[in-house]
Amino acid sequence: MAENQQRRSEQAGILHFLREMGSALVMALIAIVYVIQAFKIPTGSMENSLLVGDFLLGLKFVYGAPIIPWSIDLGITKRLPALTDPKPGDVVIFKYPGRDRKDYIKRCVAGPGQTIEINGMHVIVDGKELVLPPHGKYDSDGNLKPGITDFKPLHIPKKGDIIKPGALPLREFLFCKHLIHQEHPRAKITAEHQLYINGEFANSQMVNLYSFYQRRVISARFDQQPLDYDDWTLIEHQFDQIRQALGDADVEFRNVLYMNGKPVTEYKVMFDNYFMMGDNRDNSQDSRFWGYLDRNFVKAKAFILYFSLDKEVPFWQLPFKIRWNRIGKLIRSWDGAAKPVPAAAG
Repeated sequence: MAENQQRRSEQAGILHFLREMGSALVMALIAIVYVIQAFKIPTGSMENSLLVGDFLLGLKFVYGAPIIPWSIDLGITKRLPALTDPKPGDVVIFKYPGRDRKDYIKRCVAGPGQTIEINGMHVIVDGKELVLPPHGKYDSDGNLKPGITDFKPLHIPKKGDIIKPGALPLREFLFCKHLIHQEHPRAKITAEHQLYINGEFANSQMVNLYSFYQRRVISARFDQQPLDYDDWTLIEHQFDQIRQALGDADVEFRNVLYMNGKPVTEYKVMFDNYFMMGDNRDNSQDSRFWGYLDRNFVKAKAFILYFSLDKEVPFWQLPFKIRWNRIGKLIRSWDGAAKPVPAAAG
C-alpha cells in the first residue's frame, strides 16, 4: 500500500514538473514570437552607436508582431495592434528586403510621404538637415561609393500612392521593383531593360560588360546581359559603360516591370514605407542601395544592450573581453535635431 502511494506521489510530482516546464516553455515561446527579440550586432554599419559584438533586445509588440509567425514570405500581412509605427530616429530591427533573408538593424531617417536628399555628409529630409546621431560617424566624407555621394531627392511612398514604374529613372524603378516584391513576396517580379540607339530599339546590340556575378567581362547581346541586380548602382555603372562605348550615339534606356509575366504600368502602394540608414554612414548597406522598407518587414524596436563582447580581445581574457560599461544601456531614438536648409541663391 505504502509502495503504491509512493509511486503515485512520484508520478504526480513528474506530471507537476512537466506541467510547469510546459507552461514555462509556452510562455517563453509566446514572448519570443510576439514580445521580444534578441539580436547580435554582426557588422560595423551602426558604429559607434552600436558595436560589433553588442547583444541587444528588441521589442516586437511596439510595432505589432505578425499574428502568424514567419508569415511574411507567404504574403500574409495580418499583425497584432501596434503601440506606434516606426518614427524617424528609431533604431529598427527588420527583415532585409533583398536576397539576403537575415535580420538587419538600421536607423529610420525618413517615413512615408517624406522626401530625402543626400549631398555628401548632408542628409536632408523635407527641406531640413538632419544632425548625425551623437555616436554616428563618416569615414570618407560621405563617399559611400560612386553614384551615392549625392543622392537626388527621393519621395518615400505611403499607402495609397500611385506609381508608374516605366516613367521612373533607374534608381526609383528598381526601388519600385523591390517595393512590389515586398508587398507580393510570392509573385514573380522581373525587370526588363531596353536599349535604344538613335531612337531605334537595339536590344540585339552586342556589348562588352563586366559581369559582377562571373567577375569578368562578357561579350553578348544587350538583352542577354545579367542586369537584374538588387543594387541600382551596378546597373547604372553598366549603362555608363555602354554610353561610353557607343560614343556620340544617342543612347536611351527604358525599363519595364513585370508581375507574373504581365507588365506593370501603374501600381497602387498597399503599405507605408521607410528609408533606413546606418549610423556609420560611409559603411552601411542600407536604403541608399536597395530602396524602401515595407511596413510589414519591420520586426522590432531596438531597446537595450544586455551584453557586449570586444572582438579584438581573445576569449582567454574573458573578463577583459566583456564591455562592462555597455551592459544595460538603453538604445535611444535620435530625431536628428532637424534644422532648415538655407535656400540657394537665385
